[in-house]
Amino acid sequence: MSTADESNTVSTLDSELSTECSSNDSGVNKDASRIMDMENKPLRGRESFKGSSAASEDNVPTVLSLQLAVAEGPDRLPADKNTQEVLCGKLRVLEADLTKITTLIAEFSAHLVSISSEERTIFITFKTFEEIWKFTTYNKMGFLRQSLESLLLDQEFWLNTLDHEDFEVSIKEENLNLMYKGFLMQEGSFFGSCTVNQMFDSSTSGSDLYLEKGDIALFEPPFLGSGWTVLSLADGSRGTKPKPALEPVIPFHEWFLKSCPESVLVGSGKECCDLPFQIAVGICEAVETYDGNGPDELSFEAGDHIIILGLLVNCFEWFMGKLEKTGDTGLIKTSLVKATDSLYQMRSF
Repeated sequence: MSTADESNTVSTLDSELSTECSSNDSGVNKDASRIMDMENKPLRGRESFKGSSAASEDNVPTVLSLQLAVAEGPDRLPADKNTQEVLCGKLRVLEADLTKITTLIAEFSAHLVSISSEERTIFITFKTFEEIWKFTTYNKMGFLRQSLESLLLDQEFWLNTLDHEDFEVSIKEENLNLMYKGFLMQEGSFFGSCTVNQMFDSSTSGSDLYLEKGDIALFEPPFLGSGWTVLSLADGSRGTKPKPALEPVIPFHEWFLKSCPESVLVGSGKECCDLPFQIAVGICEAVETYDGNGPDELSFEAGDHIIILGLLVNCFEWFMGKLEKTGDTGLIKTSLVKATDSLYQMRSF
């Protein structure tokens, strides 16, 4: 071996040893910086969403970071350095035994990847869009923050406690949305809402399919160079378009619509009612008097308020409701009700 080769070899070994020694983490945490980079790791597959500014064709995160912090005061400003260091120390203890944190994260329909105590960050991942739906719901209800706070700041468990402080969990919502959309693309078809009025080349009739902004339809991404295909929930018409403008419905709506058979989803015409929301909850008002034709149908008078039981889906012919003045329940035609101030869009479950 030449002197130059020996010098290069020594330099390489020195560099590798220096890198190894500079890492003061152990176990899965020694790759924390690598895992942080995975939040922007490309997930390449079929064509990505078109007409959606939040979607990226080349960068779909594979892990999600939960950034932990302690805040104080009415303005919820970050606590001092010593207080944050106490939180880091508690995370180091959890790193030594991941059993508790792994079990806790699993209860929220996620999977633990790693912990970075120095960054006060927990890294998690998901395997299906249903897991994202459940995790998102738990997080919005505050269960995730409360459970992590109980685990990390339990005064009976820790010798050093944090008194009169607020515990915060920050999540990059954009990355979570990109992960959700990535799963939908992999599944092959999903329900989306049109972001603009648009025409689709019809594959079932001589006329083109027209969908308005806000219409929900079943979309299938292109395969082997073909365009997007769409199934209208209003009347079952199908069409194609190279680059439709769409946005997936929220995870709970996706799960709900996927659980319904096509015979229930697809109607015989345009929307059955003129409501401001595609999927609504709350209270609606009867627009005319109706006598039920069967034991399952609800009878009511024009102007009666009806409490929606479950969900009212715009393109469904029927929904389950309860008459506010009597408490009677039954099926109501969606074409016989209108919105009230107590009607609002269902965004989570």
